[in-house]
Amino acid sequence: MSFHLIDLMWVGRLGAASTAAVTTSIFVLWAVFSVADIAAVGVVATVARHMGARERDRAAYGAAQGILLALLLALLLAAFGLPSIRPLLRLIGAASDVRHLAASYLTVVVSASGLTCLYFVCESTMRAAGDTRTPLRVVAGSLLLNAALDPLLIFGIGPFPSLGVTGAACATVVAQAAAIGCFAWLAWRRHPAFPLDFGALRRFDPRYALALARIGLPFCLIGALFSVVYLFMTGLAARFGTAAVAVLGIGNRVESIAYLVAVGFAQASEAMVGQNLGAGRPDRAERAAWLSTGLTGAFAFLLSIVMWVWPEGLLRFFTPDADVVRSGVPYLRVLAICQVFTAFELVMNGSFSGAGDTVPPMLISTTISALRIPLAWWLSLGLGLGLVGIAWTITGTCVVRGSLLALWFRHGAWKTKALATVGFSQSLTP
Repeated sequence: MSFHLIDLMWVGRLGAASTAAVTTSIFVLWAVFSVADIAAVGVVATVARHMGARERDRAAYGAAQGILLALLLALLLAAFGLPSIRPLLRLIGAASDVRHLAASYLTVVVSASGLTCLYFVCESTMRAAGDTRTPLRVVAGSLLLNAALDPLLIFGIGPFPSLGVTGAACATVVAQAAAIGCFAWLAWRRHPAFPLDFGALRRFDPRYALALARIGLPFCLIGALFSVVYLFMTGLAARFGTAAVAVLGIGNRVESIAYLVAVGFAQASEAMVGQNLGAGRPDRAERAAWLSTGLTGAFAFLLSIVMWVWPEGLLRFFTPDADVVRSGVPYLRVLAICQVFTAFELVMNGSFSGAGDTVPPMLISTTISALRIPLAWWLSLGLGLGLVGIAWTITGTCVVRGSLLALWFRHGAWKTKALATVGFSQSLTP
């Protein structure tokens, strides 16, 4: 998320069309992230459960199979994703100049989707083992590299070529490659929080990979539907002009401030739920989940106040375009209402995935998200609310999803969830 946030900050200086191109691309890339989640979510649930049960060898085997599954998924992404870029951009109705810029950005990033998939799995493995500080250092270093390369490659500073939007994509790919190199070095040095069976990397186990995919696939569907819905909303916003498309993307980036914090606590909860279930302590797993929810909700409430009181400043942080700022003020104020509920939703999603019980969040999220399409159409065009109608659609559905997930988690059925990979791995000889 932060890679693309940094890209957007720099690209915003090129104008509304470039901003709209990157924001539209981000919604397409959610599909890439969703596919990567198939391996990453399965790895977290499995590795955390084994580490909690003090079965490091089995955790290492699961991590290795997760890496192989990630590479297979990356091949499929490149094979099917690259030919789909331009038709998809035409389908959502983006303006021709936006389509051209977005296609150049996406071609670079989707071609390197193997890096994204490996990035997710390596970080997930260390987090599942209980270490979030080391991945933080790796990610922070790669983000600094991305931030340094962006202006050089976008504007052509010094000996570097002026690549515009494509330069932002190249900077992201190089930075992610550097992060993968760091993770590989940590695994090679046998870092205590990176259990990895190197021998298993030479033998792909289809049955184990399928068991991992069964855990991660529901979360892939959540993310894929999110991408589809936002692409629909992008096409809907395009009816109100390029500035409206830019506002939609910037609003999503502003929300990502709370999103990133919520994801951090969701991932902590994910690891702690998995490890404590493996250790036979569902009471501690539940306490960790609710504590994460409360802390994240408090931060999201503070952000909502800033979004309501100071929307102009947030918008100008991304772009100086006057039309974008004017259209974005009421949009951000409506989104401010749902930030706490979005935080609840994300932490609950992480807690469910740590337990390997990924079907409940899939059922709630996909059902409510699908309703966004007719609701956004009705509010923005039927009632004539325009861009603000899209904002009310996002806000209303977020409130419902967050509330339902919290109630389902409170029911407690996730405490007895058995993982297919754990049962299957008992018969393996590491």
